[in-house]
Amino acid sequence: MSNRLKRTLVSAARGAAMVFVLAAFWMSRGASSAAVLPWALGFAAMFAAITWYTWWFYGDSPKALALQAKAEAKKAQRLGQ
Repeated sequence: MSNRLKRTLVSAARGAAMVFVLAAFWMSRGASSAAVLPWALGFAAMFAAITWYTWWFYGDSPKALALQAKAEAKKAQRLGQ
């Protein structure tokens, strides 16, 4: 499995788990489905955007590769000190 696919699936799973946990928490506190749905959809949209960004960041576009190189250089500089 490629690094891009693995990181994207982990991001999607993390988002789905967070939406589920938040919805379950609100429902356990007495909230109705109608009250939880807008918030759950909002969080789902936010995590979908994060998942899309993860897919794009680990892709092959020149801008994504430049961002990856910049992040790796920053990490190497931090570890080298």
